[in-house]
Amino acid sequence: MTTPSHDDETQELPSGESVHVTGETPVVRSLDDVPVEVLEELTEAFEGISIVDEDGPEFFEGHVLGGYDIVSDDDLTHARRPPLVIEDNEFTQPLERAGDGQPHRRFRLRRIEVRREEGKRRLRVVLYVLVPVLVLAIAVPVLNSPLFGVRTVTVQGAKYLSPEVLAKATAQVKGKSIIFGDLHAAELTLRADPWVRDANVSKHFPSSAVIDIDERQPVAWFLGSDNQSRVLDVEGHVISVQTGQPTQYMQITGVGDALLAGAKANEVYTAAAQLSASLPEEIQKTVLNVGVANNTELLMTLRTGTVVIFGQPSDLRAKLVSLVLVLRRQDPKNLRSIDLSSGDPIFAQK
Repeated sequence: MTTPSHDDETQELPSGESVHVTGETPVVRSLDDVPVEVLEELTEAFEGISIVDEDGPEFFEGHVLGGYDIVSDDDLTHARRPPLVIEDNEFTQPLERAGDGQPHRRFRLRRIEVRREEGKRRLRVVLYVLVPVLVLAIAVPVLNSPLFGVRTVTVQGAKYLSPEVLAKATAQVKGKSIIFGDLHAAELTLRADPWVRDANVSKHFPSSAVIDIDERQPVAWFLGSDNQSRVLDVEGHVISVQTGQPTQYMQITGVGDALLAGAKANEVYTAAAQLSASLPEEIQKTVLNVGVANNTELLMTLRTGTVVIFGQPSDLRAKLVSLVLVLRRQDPKNLRSIDLSSGDPIFAQK
């Protein structure tokens, strides 16, 4: 390109043509006035930038190229050399040029912004995951330390339970973490004892625990074939095996099986235990014992020597009601037996 001059002179172009220069700033009136090599230079320098002509197709978009306006002949009165201006509402920062002198493209700026946002998003995800993990890594050892261990154990409901079993369960609770301590082992230890129907161990912040025991209640006993006494609860469970005769409970006469503690008696002995626990208050003092005959039938002996025959261990409640009515009307001293096995009482006089 030729450099503009302020003095009138005639200059010769590289093509051999001469041009008259007036000294004023030269005006590029159309693209046809621009030499081909100049257009190629501009195209290479501003590749990808669209140019719009108001009277023609899209060609220019508010950019000034090479310091000269490229406008139509109708709009041009004087040539001017304005400063380099790039108008774009989406640019928020001054234009930067790469090392080769080309301007950054808009999509490159947006790509940088997108990558920056993706990096921030990844950082947030990492923080959301890492922070809780670090907190747990620090908190769990502290909460499992003796600082948060059980130091006081309270026992409720233990009357017949073996002291050795209770001491073992208490040792399984003490020192356990009040937050993460597993007290199930202590509950299993207690429930394994024949006297215990159920057991529950609860933790109470900051450092105490409560052992709540539901014991079985002894109601009757029978003599086994090994000549040892079996104490039964109302459900027929053998809760204790003793060498003596526990006279504080109702005796079930007859010889039963040599069951171990924790085992369950057969149907007839279970019914006898239930009958012993269900006696109405007005006849409790008149009953001497409950018995089993032939290992299939249920009996009862009054203190007057009167024998009450219940027969098969069924409908015991109805049979007990009939017995109460009979004893209200009859003096048992005059009765040798009362048979309730058929449902209607049958008396046998002495």
